[in-house]
Formats: sequence, structure tokens, C-alpha cells
Amino acid sequence: MESSEAIRRIFWRHRWLLLSLMVLAAAAVVPLREHLPVNYTAAATVQGQGTTPDAVTQVQAIQSRVSAVATAPAQVQTAISQAKVNRDPVKVARHEISVAPLGSSAIMVLTVTDPSPQVAVALAGSLAKNVVSELNQLGIKDDPELAALSKTNSQLVSRRNQLLSQLGSANSSNASTSVSVQSLLSQLGAVEQELANNQAEAQQVITTLTTETGASVVSVPTSAAGASRHVAVYGALAALLGLVLGLLIATIREVIRPTVAQPGAGARELGAVFFGDCDARHRKIIRIDPDLPDRLNLAAHRAGVVTVVLTGPGSRTRLAALAARLRDALPGAERVGERGAGARADVQRPAIVHGGHRPVGLAIDRPTDIAAAWPARSHEQRTVVTLDDIRLSDPPDDAALVVALPAFAPHSALDQAADLGVTADWPILGVIGIRRRSWLATQIARLSARPSVSPGAHVPDVGVPDAGAPDTRPLDAPAPEEEEEETKTVPGLGAMDDVHRGRDDD
Repeated sequence: MESSEAIRRIFWRHRWLLLSLMVLAAAAVVPLREHLPVNYTAAATVQGQGTTPDAVTQVQAIQSRVSAVATAPAQVQTAISQAKVNRDPVKVARHEISVAPLGSSAIMVLTVTDPSPQVAVALAGSLAKNVVSELNQLGIKDDPELAALSKTNSQLVSRRNQLLSQLGSANSSNASTSVSVQSLLSQLGAVEQELANNQAEAQQVITTLTTETGASVVSVPTSAAGASRHVAVYGALAALLGLVLGLLIATIREVIRPTVAQPGAGARELGAVFFGDCDARHRKIIRIDPDLPDRLNLAAHRAGVVTVVLTGPGSRTRLAALAARLRDALPGAERVGERGAGARADVQRPAIVHGGHRPVGLAIDRPTDIAAAWPARSHEQRTVVTLDDIRLSDPPDDAALVVALPAFAPHSALDQAADLGVTADWPILGVIGIRRRSWLATQIARLSARPSVSPGAHVPDVGVPDAGAPDTRPLDAPAPEEEEEETKTVPGLGAMDDVHRGRDDD
């Protein structure tokens, strides 16, 4: 299936379904968003760390750390308690708090949303202070090196206290000459030195951690602004969802009951000729293409067909009206006989080419005497009928099928036409398209086709009737005789005499 045919079958055929679903989805979502209560947002600005990040990944890491602290239920509950309001901390943490970076720096914007502007301002300010305090304590509390130093410090303090206790219990009159006292004093000095070194290392680690963290509050909100309901965004998303749903329905429908996008596509699939289109309104044929009868007559003449049987999906009344319109438009038997008599002796007989189970067109068989093969066939008046006008139990031998297809006809109509041709041994001459025209479209087409007369327009010669002027002759006056009958020309095929003359040359 070509892409253009798929677009016509899915998009253009179901355009009203797609448009309706898009409009209904948007119309259902937009009022809901409009009637939502107004929320207010308050934004506080905090610095995630003291150093400037060098890459985007560091900014993302700072944002993740600030967001994790700000959306912790414990921190939110503390901020709610400080603001002295009644809110669900879990709901606020999940849906009402957001953190966004300010450019590529370590500055983060902490936004709190609430139906009350005062509560939004209070929560944003309290939460910003708590987040900064927690960020500054994160590295100090959980640093493993600092924890090890703190443990060593506790052991050294305990050892020092033990040595001081032993010195206090020692009764020596001369401490300077006592070996035990001198030993305890030496041990105590070593412990004091280790304790001083430990505290210096701990202070250095704390200083380093504080420098790397360096979180602070840049600004707190003083007022809150109304938050957007995002009506246009949600409406567009709803319309897009309706379009997707409509495409799914259209695709399923085309898979279950496939159609033919255009009559020309049906003609290509049948391997037949597309004769042209006709306009229909309310089961009546209001117009046919000017060259359609000539094309049909020439195809029937070359195939030796006298009876053209119309078939196709749709109303039988419309098929009968089309058949009557074509019968009136086909040329008479005398004119056909005059043009065909001169080329009757050496014309090659058309034969039917079968493609699989369906006839797919016409081919040329060996040269024969067409006068012997079709005696007096050229002088017979061709007619166009429907299946209701003939009996399938006794079908005519000189008949052929013409399929009348509207736009988006069911694909089963092609199979039925092919099966009918095989059953009745009728070739398929071609396809006629049926366009459904409304009254307004018909009037517009008539107005656009009406010629406009300008002052500089060509004036017809005297004695030659003007096609645009009304006929003022009496009703009983004879029609003017034509000096010479014009040879009928079929667009795209040439004059009928030229066609026969060219075949004689071959």
C-alpha cells in the first residue's frame, strides 16, 4: 500500500472522526483545568555548596542533594511546625515542593506551592533554613574519617583520666626521684600530645568539610504569585491523546474492513482502464466527465462489446441512473458504423488477458478478418445496463463489465466484480469513479466554470453562432446543417479513425 493511499484511507477518510475526538478531548479537559482552585507559589533561593561546580554533572548532583533534603518528610514536618499550619507532610513533600538550578551555578530555587499565599511564603522560608542547616551537617555527621578521629579522641581522654587517677593515688614524698611517678608523668605527657594531635586533625577535617559544603540561604520569599493552571498545555495533550485514539480506531477499522482510497487505485488493482468520474447527489447522477462516454465507447468498440454491464457497491438506483445517463451519451450506431467500416478488414482482434482469477485487461490476438469475426457488430447500438436489467441465467455473449466505484469503496467490491467476470465470462473494461457532490459544491463548481465576458473578448464572426449567446430561433425551425461531421476525438487516445488507421499501418 502506497503512503499516499494510506494517508487517504486512514487520515482523510476518518478526518471527521479524528477532528471530533480531538475537540471532545480538549473540550473535556479545558473546563476541568479552568475550574481548579488557584494555587500560589513562593520561591526561596539557597546555595547548595560553597564552591562553584565545574561541570553540568556537578550541578545535577547538587540539585539532587538539595531536592533529597527538601522533600524529606521529616524536614517538611519541621517546616510545617515552624510555620504553624496544618498540612500533610507526605503530600506536600511529593507534590508541592520542587527544586530547580539557577543556570550552571550552585544556586538552587526552592519552590513551595499552596492554596494559601501566606502558608506558601512561611513554608518556603522555614524549609530553606532547615535545608541549609541539614546540608551543612551532612558531611560532618556522616564523615568516616571524622568518626574515627572522634573515637580515638574518646580513647585518649579515657587514658588521660586513668593516668591522672593513678598519679593522685601514688603517695610519694619525693616525686622527682620516684620511678613510678616519673613513669606515669611520662605516659601522661604522651597521651596529652596524642590528644592534641587528634583534635588538630579533627579540626582540619571539619574545616575541609565546611569549605566543600558551604550551604547558605541567599533569599527568602516575601510574597507569593499565582500558579498557572496550564490550561493550554493540558488541552493540547488531551487533543493529542484524542488524535492517537482516533488513529487507532481508524487503523483497526481499515484492517478489519479494508477500502479502496480512489477509483483509480481500484482500476490499477483490477488491471483495467479508468474512464473518468461522474458526480452524484441524492442517488442521482448530475454530471459526467465530457470524455467519459467516448472512452467507454472506444473501449467497447475495440473489445467487440455491445452490452456494457454496470456493477459496483452502493445504491442500485444510482447505478440505474448512471446507466441511463451513459446510454443517452453514447454515440449512435450509424456514426460508429461509418467510422469503423473503413478499418474493418485488417484490424487485429482484441483478446482478454487473465491474471490469476480475474481479467486484467485487453491484449492483441492474431490478425483476423474482423468482418467475419464480428458480422455487423459495428452497426449495432451499444447499450449500458445494470445487473437488474439482465438475467444471469441467460447472459449476453457480447457483454463486458464496468465497475462503478465511489471513493473509499469496500475492497470486497473489487473481489465481487472479479468473481462476477469470471463466472459470467465477461471481461472488465474499466472503472468509473463516483464523486459525491453536495449542493453547495455543485453551485461553486458551476460558478467557477461559467465564462466571464470582458470588453476585449473575441467577437464571433457573422453567421457563426456564439456558444455563450442564447438561441433565438423558433422552436419549429430546423437545426442548421453541419457542412462536415467532425471526427470524434478521445482525450489521451486520439481520433477513432486515426486509431484504426494506425493499426492498419501496423
